[in-house]
Amino acid sequence: MLASFDCAGDESLLEGAAKCGLHLFSNCQRGECGSCKVRIKSGQIKLEPFMLSALSMAEIDADYTLACRSFPRTELVIVAETVGSTQARHYPRPA
Repeated sequence: MLASFDCAGDESLLEGAAKCGLHLFSNCQRGECGSCKVRIKSGQIKLEPFMLSALSMAEIDADYTLACRSFPRTELVIVAETVGSTQARHYPRPA
């Protein structure tokens, strides 16, 4: 399924998605477990410190990142699993 959401540069991808009502898989939200792993198809992020047990250098080289520790620097296209099912739509930030 295809979905999009708005995310400010000062919030993680995980926070931005949740604020828009789109719930990505996550657990620890501290970069320690790896359950919020997503793949960056295009765009740039700032990746905050994390544990290598959650995201390996090989995964980083393959364009994976942790949604809980990644902050958008440009418009992004990511591949992620969501909790529950979603329809193809845009998830705007609530007013």
